[in-house]
Amino acid sequence: MKKGVLLIALILLSVGFGHSQVSSVSQAQTMFIYNFSRLIQWPAGSSSGEFIIGVVGDNEIYNSLIAFVANKKVGSQPIIVKKFDDPQSVSRCHIVFVGDGKISRLNEVISKLQGSNSLIITERKGMINSGSAIDFFMEQDKLRFVMNTGNAEKYNLIVSKSLQDMAYKN
Repeated sequence: MKKGVLLIALILLSVGFGHSQVSSVSQAQTMFIYNFSRLIQWPAGSSSGEFIIGVVGDNEIYNSLIAFVANKKVGSQPIIVKKFDDPQSVSRCHIVFVGDGKISRLNEVISKLQGSNSLIITERKGMINSGSAIDFFMEQDKLRFVMNTGNAEKYNLIVSKSLQDMAYKN
């Protein structure tokens, strides 16, 4: 039942957003990121302590996440949001969002996360070919995402079938 409600919420988020409503897009991305945390299974060793979401170089998403996840949990884990201005400062995170302004340094982020159990998300379509697991993009004023489950599996993550079904198919 919870997955059904979550699925409906994610589908409703894919409704149109005007290009001038950047904050609405950021808020939708934030809600997607939070819901991704509930539709992906991390290895047992990653399910205790804090659930960490890292943001590389995007203040709007960082601020939106801070506000949205306040007092929320993933399972029993409290959510902590960390901001990284430089990809070299990235540390262990469950989810890492790489903003468009730092996309040219995606390889550095991926290098820093080798051997971790991190879901890497970007906001530029095509980055799944460079190592991210999920890419957000706008199409006809709608926020969409594509997914590369193979990239998630490299980090020992298991993506639910319902999340795979929601991903945009080329």
